[in-house]
Amino acid sequence: MKLMHIFWSLVIVVAMIFLPVGLFLNRGKLNGGPEILGAFLVFWWLTDAATPAILAIALAKKRSLRHRFAFTLLAFLNLYFGLMGVFYFVRQENISELKVSFFFFVLNLAWSLIIAYFQLRPYKTDHSGA
Repeated sequence: MKLMHIFWSLVIVVAMIFLPVGLFLNRGKLNGGPEILGAFLVFWWLTDAATPAILAIALAKKRSLRHRFAFTLLAFLNLYFGLMGVFYFVRQENISELKVSFFFFVLNLAWSLIIAYFQLRPYKTDHSGA
């Protein structure tokens, strides 16, 4: 993870948070509530669908995840959705009713940790040939 990648990933996450609010705030009787929630759900579902596919493609092609902006962005998106969802469930105490959703939020945290591990692990440069 490069510092510049972290910065731009955080900028994209913040834009993703404020863009639906800015677009749908003054529309409809509920001040854009369903539209804002729908936009967040679409972003979450896209992240959930894209992450395993992109990781599988990268691992099948044996590409390194280090210093790649797309993987840094995926790590931060998964971290955001996972923390937001787990916080919601802990605050509302309704884990027993929506176990599948809670599983997907924890899976987001796991994807984030996996991507961060592959990006931050030491790079092996063993050219000794012995």
